[in-house]
Amino acid sequence: MDKVFVSSEWGELRECIYGAPNDLVFAKWLLDADCRPWGEFRTLWKENQGKSLKEVDPDRFERFRSQIKGAIEFLRSSGIVVHIPEPHNEWTMKFPRGENHGDMTAWMRDPFVTIDNHVIELAPRSLFHRRQRYPIRSILAQTMQRGARYYSQPDPGPEEDNHGKPGWGYLEGGDILHLGKKILVGHSGNCSNLEGVNWLQHMLGDDYHVEQVNIDNRFSHLDCVLLTPREGVAIACLEAFPDGLPTYLKNWDIIDIPFEVTKAHMGCNNLTLNDHCVVIPSGEIHDPLEKQLKARKFEVTRLPYESVYWVGGSFRCAHQPLIRV
Repeated sequence: MDKVFVSSEWGELRECIYGAPNDLVFAKWLLDADCRPWGEFRTLWKENQGKSLKEVDPDRFERFRSQIKGAIEFLRSSGIVVHIPEPHNEWTMKFPRGENHGDMTAWMRDPFVTIDNHVIELAPRSLFHRRQRYPIRSILAQTMQRGARYYSQPDPGPEEDNHGKPGWGYLEGGDILHLGKKILVGHSGNCSNLEGVNWLQHMLGDDYHVEQVNIDNRFSHLDCVLLTPREGVAIACLEAFPDGLPTYLKNWDIIDIPFEVTKAHMGCNNLTLNDHCVVIPSGEIHDPLEKQLKARKFEVTRLPYESVYWVGGSFRCAHQPLIRV
């Protein structure tokens, strides 16, 4: 198999791990959950902690599953190698505290990251993300035979929150944007933190520059409010950056997405195939973005995904690349 290597956010996608259409089990409502659900989904989550979407709303679950399968079929038909996580077993569903913290394997962005040939199991703050490494452990371990440096961030333990304590670093893949040797890490106060940023800088070494980026605490991750489909072009919700965009992007061409579209419809969280092709959801709410991208000479593919992003994550959340070159 080809060498594992991810050059940047806009490198051509050739292989990835994509979220599974197996199930969605609502996690316990802990501190980190408060920023995630929006509108009707917020109420549904609070009222159904520990339950499966397939029993709570079977029709919606079928649409959810169908749309994930459709995205996987599209990627495979485009020549991209797609790996799917195994289902959780009864023991991984009890990690790390013997409690049901949900099944969110539809979104595989957060438990690890690939930066060049570094394949890094991360230490998410969210308990439901911490268990996600196990359904993909066999896939990640095989990257060692494919030229990867495979290693893991120290596990943050069973406590709900260790923010601000020395040595207790959190990193979630949705917060990490890989812009070549420049790495941006989001900080909303809900997920990744400065201790995690410092650990990542230490492990990657001086060839890289890792920078924390403050974002609005109504969001979980940086990729909810920023996408870089090509060097020099960014899709961003400017309202979500209290300190403004990172200076690294100061001369970039910015497509500004309104707050409501960003939050309720995951308007920035799209799928970059390469530096001239982007996948965004179908639906009228996303039409303005398609127009803006086409004006910048992007090819745009539209796929139905509203039943997926309604429950918390869109295309970028769903995949983590193993090869982008």
